[in-house]
Order: sequence, then C-alpha cells, then structure tokens
Amino acid sequence: MIGLVAFSGCTDISDSYKPGSFGTTEEEQQIVEAVTEKYGDMTASGEPRLLEVMMTSSTQNFIPVDKVLKYSKDSGELYAWFIYDNFENDVISVEWIYLDNDYSIHTFESETGEDFGRGTFILEKPDDGWPLGDYKVIISGAGVEESVEFEIIDGQTVSIPLELLEGMATDSQQAEFESTETSTTASGITPGWYLTKVEDYGDKVASTNDYYSYDVDYERGNVWTSNTGDKGETVQVRTISEEPEDFYAAEEEIAINVRKEGELIAPGQLGIGDSSSITIDMADVAVDRGTSSHYYLEDDTYGSFFYMDWRDETGDVKEGTFKANAPSANAFGGSFRILYGYSNGAYYRTNYIYEWRE
Repeated sequence: MIGLVAFSGCTDISDSYKPGSFGTTEEEQQIVEAVTEKYGDMTASGEPRLLEVMMTSSTQNFIPVDKVLKYSKDSGELYAWFIYDNFENDVISVEWIYLDNDYSIHTFESETGEDFGRGTFILEKPDDGWPLGDYKVIISGAGVEESVEFEIIDGQTVSIPLELLEGMATDSQQAEFESTETSTTASGITPGWYLTKVEDYGDKVASTNDYYSYDVDYERGNVWTSNTGDKGETVQVRTISEEPEDFYAAEEEIAINVRKEGELIAPGQLGIGDSSSITIDMADVAVDRGTSSHYYLEDDTYGSFFYMDWRDETGDVKEGTFKANAPSANAFGGSFRILYGYSNGAYYRTNYIYEWRE
C-alpha cells in the first residue's frame, strides 16, 4: 500500500498496492521472522492491530531503511510506514497534521488486503519548502488507531537504525542511506542522546475514614489526586506533563511543558498539596536517590519546583515550561536520566533513560 501527495504547490499523485503477504525474497523473509518473533504469527486470526508505526527516510521493497526522529527542512519526501494485521479489505486512513497550527494537510484512504501487510505513505516537499515545527501522522481503520509525531528542523535529519530490522539492510541500501544522511557517522548513527527505556514507579493509593476519602491515580504524564470531605468538600489537583523527546543533541535545550489544574474548595482542615519537579542525573542510581551531579529543569516563573495546594491563591490553573540543557557528549559515563517526580500524599516517578550513541 503506497500513496504520494504534495503538501502544497504541486499536483497530487497517488497509487496503491495491496500485498497479500510479505513476499519471498531473503529480506522479506527476515522481516517476517522479526515481526513474528515480536508479535506472534501474522497469519493467525485475531483483532485488528497496527504495528511498528514510524517515520523513515525511504523504503526498499516496502522495508524502511531507518527510523527518523527529526527531518531536515531539505528533505524531499516524508515516509510514514507501518504494519497492519487482521484486516479484511478494510479502509485505512492516514492523516497528516501540522501541529503548530493544527492544520490537516491531507488524508489518504486506501483499502487493505485480506489479512496483513505493510503501508507506506509519502508526503512530498512543497514548492515553498517545509514549515518548521511539529507534525503528526494518524493511522486508523477497523476500529484501531495509532499515531507518530516528528519534527522538521533547520538542520540535518536525525535517524537511527531500527531495532526491529537491525542488520537487515543490504549493502546497496546502506550505501544509499549513508550518502543522503550527511549528519551520520561511519556507523550510520547521528551522534546524540537516544531514549532507550522508560520506567514508571508508584502505586495507586486510596484511603477512607469517617471524615474524608483520599485517592491518587497515577498515569504517565497525568497524575491526579483527590481529597473529598464527608460534607462534599473537594480538593483535586491534576498534573499534566509532556514527555521528553526520543533524541537530544549534546547540550541541546530540553523544554517540557507542565500544567496543573485544581479544584480547590477546602473549608476547615480539608487540604491537599501537590509538588512536581524534573531532574537530570546519572542513569544508574536508584529512582528515589540522586547524586551531587543532578540538576533541575527550571521555569522562569515557578523555578525548579511546581506547587499547587489547598491554600493556593494563584488560581485553579498553572502552566510552566521547564528547561535545561541536555548533558554534553558522552557525559555521565554515557547514559543519563530525566526523572519526573510527583509528591501529593504519595510518590510517583517516571524515569526516562538516555544513552549516548555515535
């Protein structure tokens, strides 16, 4: 399945292809084996699903050559690639969105095969160039939906080899890839910090007594705490945090948007406190510990710690952008973490582990 469209200023071109299987070449047999090992037998029946949704520099025989995190503004084409499974001649929609002004660029619609296959959808460079900023591709059909976000930057394309397909690229594919990705080293990797693992720590807490009930609901990026009195008094705080990016260059600015929403009605002794912070530190230290080398992301208004509690007089909504520079090349022994910490009657933390690669 393949489509081609121009963002603006060009004639739209489209085509489609519905593979019934992954084919019989050596490379395609390798991808079948890799996908089967990770997701199970693709020929078995089951619920519809969309797998391995990603952006890539190009494809060879429906196989992506890399995984793109950021495209250069000089890129001629943007490739969205995915695998679909357990579809039955269903229609798949692929919508491209420019997030900076929430503009829907184009939506492809294409019919699948009877079971599984791959999708490649391409957006061509407009005559007046790519707008810099954030983009999103949403793939949906048969009641399931997946999406992938990426950025177009004034710089070189940032891409990495695929874990799913690592070692599969042919010599000719690798030569073509290295000739077009001038920012990569001889290893084919753009030097920088790559997100390798995300870990969540913390348990849901619920407590009830004669006078109030207390509840904490933790989800990554969305932490909610509630204290409700026996007469209906309510104190609630929700902290909504953006996730960091998958890649940062050495000493690149990290900027994380955080929003707190509160319903702060607290007569008598009913109260609640909420505090959050984001730190950078060594990766191999306990999640509830830190080293002397740690440093905080800071907001111009709120500083290192972002508070909201039942005595707060600043309103029921607060927003901040917490910033710090990523570590220098290969610092912290080659790996570091971004730690999101929350304290509001209980503790919750999310650890984002990065490794230096070059």
